[in-house]
Amino acid sequence: MKGKIIGIVVLIFCFTQMCLSQSETIQVEYTKTAKLTINELSLNTKTKVEELTKILGEPSKTADYPNGETSYFYEDQGIVFFTKGGLVKVLGINFNWDGDEKFPQKSFAGSLTIGELSITADTESDAIAEIESIAFVCPMPSMCASEDRSARINCMVGFKNERLSQKMNGSKDSNTSVREYIFSLSRSVFFMFK
Repeated sequence: MKGKIIGIVVLIFCFTQMCLSQSETIQVEYTKTAKLTINELSLNTKTKVEELTKILGEPSKTADYPNGETSYFYEDQGIVFFTKGGLVKVLGINFNWDGDEKFPQKSFAGSLTIGELSITADTESDAIAEIESIAFVCPMPSMCASEDRSARINCMVGFKNERLSQKMNGSKDSNTSVREYIFSLSRSVFFMFK
């Protein structure tokens, strides 16, 4: 009897720990030095998919493309990673889904900080342009991008009707690279690895 009680207590403890770890809020931060972290994991050009799944768990779905790219969707968290050769190339964060199947339908459920600014679905392009610690250029009201093109990770923020949005126009077919696609359409927030 004592063994069964201990077993039940251990089972409850394990279940509680599993629930707590899965409900952890995703925290993404992009700093003035173009350092990108997700839940304290520093992302760079050598970040492997396995490192992300270790901290985020298994994706809700994946999509493979003929050009060798694979997308890893975390639908409930509102993020997607584009990879090639097992390495992360782009992180996409969705705030306002507009029907594009290449991105999660749900809005980003975590916290995103770019420089000193906390980003939400209501963030406007003027606020991005005013970030003091990271220079952004906003060549049009629908798009802002980090100005330092030599940085290993660049940030692009897309807007539609002054709200963070997934796309302005364009479509991605299976032969279009992620980078070509990004520049033909704009998602909420993109981090592109060089």
